[in-house]
Amino acid sequence: MFLPAVVEFLGTALLIGGGAFGGGLFAVAALAIAISLGGRISGGHFNPAVTFFNFMKGDITQTKALYYIGAQYCASLLIFFLHAL
Repeated sequence: MFLPAVVEFLGTALLIGGGAFGGGLFAVAALAIAISLGGRISGGHFNPAVTFFNFMKGDITQTKALYYIGAQYCASLLIFFLHAL
């Protein structure tokens, strides 16, 4: 459970960081890289809405969804504070 949550954290940070520091094209490239590197480990959600959708479909458990969403929000906050510097 720990490694997939870390992958979600890193992938979300890469996605948000690509958009915040580079723009739309960098965000798309960052998402492609994140999915190709971590998709097999965590499912490649990198977005709370995608995680919630997969939970509602029954693809992931409630515990896993909460871990993923927590990691995604922490990554988003980290990039927010780094961008604010």
